[in-house]
Formats: sequence, structure tokens, C-alpha cells
Amino acid sequence: MKISVIVPAYNEEKNIKQCLESLVNQDFDKKEYEIILVNNNSTDKTKEIALGFKQIKIIDEPKQGYGHALIRGCKEAQGKIFVFTDGDTIVPKNWLENYWQAYQNEKVVGVGGPGKFRPTIWQTTLLVEPFLYLAGLTTGLVCGFNFSIRKKTYFAFGGFDQNINLNVDSYLQIKAKELGKTVFLKDNFVITSSRRFSNLASISYILKGLINNLCLILFKKVLFYEFDNIREK
Repeated sequence: MKISVIVPAYNEEKNIKQCLESLVNQDFDKKEYEIILVNNNSTDKTKEIALGFKQIKIIDEPKQGYGHALIRGCKEAQGKIFVFTDGDTIVPKNWLENYWQAYQNEKVVGVGGPGKFRPTIWQTTLLVEPFLYLAGLTTGLVCGFNFSIRKKTYFAFGGFDQNINLNVDSYLQIKAKELGKTVFLKDNFVITSSRRFSNLASISYILKGLINNLCLILFKKVLFYEFDNIREK
């Protein structure tokens, strides 16, 4: 098994079908990758929809939290490369192939890419997308809906920290950079939901994320653990 795609999901019935369709229709040998959906106590039809895909391995994680879902997914994964995305994200057909090619360099331990937010709103178009793209180019830090790590690198430092929920993906990338080279695939875009940035509450979310990342870089710990679970109504 070359790649394990890990998708944490909590009440994603409005998005999960498109996400999983994009994952099962990759231009990559179907025998060489697996898709693991970690159902994190969803109370809607997320799991029911996922059961409609024969290629999807569904794992139930009763301990609530994005970080706990990711940890469980990695425990179950069989691939040499762990690739992560979210249940509200759609990936292009060549997404996994682009990742796999980047890992042909043995010095590479982590790879990530940018995202485009839909529906389009001014906050994401003018602020969030450019900032995240620039952050990826300059620091190598990317969002959890489009990043990956070698399995052996992940376990070399103990994987995700269960004491971190918000920005647990940043923690993983910072630790990976200590062990090898990380790559930002600037053209490997995914499309993800802009719902988290659609109202004034997004300002708090953005500030918490920035502060947490700074704390991780300087002190290797975060200030904020929780973040709101925003869903379409």
C-alpha cells in the first residue's frame, strides 16, 4: 500500500459525498491507496452516505475532537504515506499522483498544498487564500485539508499530540521539518468550504489560529484547544 488518505468527519452530510467521490476517482492505481473515513460521533447521515462507497474504510472514533479522529486514522492506516483532507473538501484527479511523485525524493518527509475556498466570499479571496498560499511558500506550513507525511516520520516523533486540537496539523508539520525536507506543491490545489470564514466569528477563529501557530513555533505548545464546529444550516 503506497498511500493512506485519512478523512476525519463530524456531521458532514452536506459535503461528504462530493469529497469521497473525488477521492475514489483518483488517477492513481486503486490497489495502491486506501481511504479511511474517521466518523467522529456524527449525528447526521455522514456515516450512512459513506457506507455507499465500497472503497471506503469507515472507522468510528468515540473520543470527540479533530485531533483524536486524526490519531485514530493514522493508527489504522497501512500506507507508506499518510495524506490528509477534510470532509468538506474536493480534490483534483491528479492529487495523489502529485503527492506520490514528490515523495520520490527520499529526503522529503512532508508535502502539502494550497486551497481555494467555495462559495467565493471576499474574506477568503482577498485575505485567507493569499495568506495561506504565502505561508505555504515561505514557511511550508499548510492547512489540514491538504497535507501529508511519511508514515515512518509520523511515528518517529510520536505522531499527533492528543493535547492539541486546533492547529494539530501545524504541530505535525513543524515536527516533520525537524527530521527532513518538506515541500509545498503550489499547483496541487484543493477546493474546500468557506463556511468557517462567512461571518464575524471567523475573525476569532483566524486570530486563534495565528496565535496557536506562533506559540507552536516559539514554545512548542498551543494556547487554544477548542474551535467551533461550524456547519451549514
